[in-house]
Amino acid sequence: MATTKFSYEMLCEGLKHMQYRHIAVMSGAGISCSAGIPDFRSPNTGIYDNLKEYNLPYPEAIFEIAWFRKNPEPYYKFCHYVRKKGARDVATPSHFFVKLLQDKLILHKYFT
Repeated sequence: MATTKFSYEMLCEGLKHMQYRHIAVMSGAGISCSAGIPDFRSPNTGIYDNLKEYNLPYPEAIFEIAWFRKNPEPYYKFCHYVRKKGARDVATPSHFFVKLLQDKLILHKYFT
């Protein structure tokens, strides 16, 4: 029995003809890399490896609302640093794809 590998073309055709009704998307920080935002965990270049100067209790605190409310300065300094390094305020192709699925009312779940 031959199996057909799912392809990009098959996805496009299925979306065009509304063959898919409930799509789940699993993504991570990497979908923002093409906008100039570094990923979280890459050694030396990842966000978490470059937060030592912010004196955080742990790296993830920079993105937690409770920590931000107590001390927003590290977050703003980090945003300025990332912007200076080339981050842009643009959506990536992955962001546009997820938005397309949402607009077509077929995005069932979005996991990051």
